[in-house]
Amino acid sequence: MRGAAPLAGVTVLEVGTVIMAPYAGKVLRDLGADVIKAEPPGGDIGRRIGLLGPGGTSVLAMNLNAGKRSIVVDARTSEGRRVMDGLVGWADIVLTNTLPARREEFGLSWDHVREVNPRAILVTGQGFASDSPQGDSPAYDDIVQSASGLADTYRLRDGEPRYSPYVVADKVCGMTMAQSALAALHRRAVDGEGCWVDVPMVDTMAAFTLVEHMGGTTFAPAAGDVGWSRVLAPEHRPHPALDGWVCVMPYTDANWRRFCSLIERPDYLTHPQVATNRARSASPALYEQTLAEYAAPRTCAQIEEECTAAGIPVARVARIDDLADDPYLAARPLLTNARHVREGDYVHVSGPAVFHGHERPGPADSAVLDGDRRDVLTLFGLADDAGERGGD
Repeated sequence: MRGAAPLAGVTVLEVGTVIMAPYAGKVLRDLGADVIKAEPPGGDIGRRIGLLGPGGTSVLAMNLNAGKRSIVVDARTSEGRRVMDGLVGWADIVLTNTLPARREEFGLSWDHVREVNPRAILVTGQGFASDSPQGDSPAYDDIVQSASGLADTYRLRDGEPRYSPYVVADKVCGMTMAQSALAALHRRAVDGEGCWVDVPMVDTMAAFTLVEHMGGTTFAPAAGDVGWSRVLAPEHRPHPALDGWVCVMPYTDANWRRFCSLIERPDYLTHPQVATNRARSASPALYEQTLAEYAAPRTCAQIEEECTAAGIPVARVARIDDLADDPYLAARPLLTNARHVREGDYVHVSGPAVFHGHERPGPADSAVLDGDRRDVLTLFGLADDAGERGGD
C-alpha cells in the first residue's frame, strides 16, 4: 500500500504570471498539493508566450499549469474581491509574483491576507524587495540576471556580459518560493501562525551567483579577485569527439591518477600545473587541453567505455531534441505522455523528486482558463455568477 503524495491535503492559491510564481505552484503541485490558479480576465500572459499548440495554448502553460485548477477573478470588482477573499480564506499557501502596489489592489497585501486567514502563508516574489525603493520596479529575467551580477559572470570568462540561454532567474526564484513556503508550513505546524515570506529575485540570484564567484573578495581585506578560475577558464567546456561532444571529468586526485594511467602520462602526476586538484582548478588550461586531446581521436562510446572502466566521471553531451528518447530518462518518471483537452497528446515535464513509498501525482490536464469555475465556486459555497467569466 502506497501512502498519499507528500503534500496531499495542502492547499495553494497561485496568483501569478509567466514563470516564477507558476513554477513555484508547479513544484508544489508535483509534490501533491491542490493548486488553484486565479487569473485576471484574459488569463495569465504566460498562456500566450512562446510556441503555441494548434489550439492556441503555449508550451509554457501546458507544463506549468498541469494538474492545477483555473478560475478567472477580476479582483478590481467587489464581486471579484469576494471570490479572492474566499480563495485566500481556503489556502494554506498563497503564491504571487505581482508587484506590491498591485497586491494592494488585489487584496493580497500581508495585512489583508492575515485578516482574512491568520494561518495563511503568503509568499511574494518580484524583482526587488517589497519594502525597498525599487519594490514596484518591473523586473523580468534578463533584468534580474543583469542586476544580480549573473550576466557579468560571462564577462569574467568571455570578455563581455551575456544572458543565460534559459530563464534561470525565474525558475531558481520559483524554486526558492516553493522552498520558503514549505519552511513556513513547518513553522506553522509548530506555532500555529501564518507568515509573510518575501523572495526578491535580485537578492536570490545574487546569492546564487556569489556562492562561488565572490572568490577572493570573500575575505577582508580581499585575498584576490572575484570569480572561480576553474569554471571561468575559456577552455572549460565540453570537448569534441569524433561523433559528438563529451564531458570527461577526472576531478578528484584519485580520478586524475586513473586518467593519467589511461592516457599513459605518468609525468602529469607530478606536473606542477595538473598534479593536484588545487593546481588544476587554479590554472586549468593544461588540464582542459589534455582532456581535449584525449577526446578528439575517439568516439563518444569509446570514451564512455574507457572512462567508465577506469572509474572516471564521463557523459556525452545530450542534445535537447534527443532527451525524450534518452534511455536513462525514458526509465524515469520525469517525462510522461499526457493529453491536453485542446492540444492533444504531448510530453509532460514532471517533478524530478521521487518519494519512495508514496504516491506520485500522475500527468494531468493543463488547466484551461476559467475551466474550473463551477467546481471552485461550489467548493466555497459562492454564487455561480460571482466574479468575471473568462475564456482561453
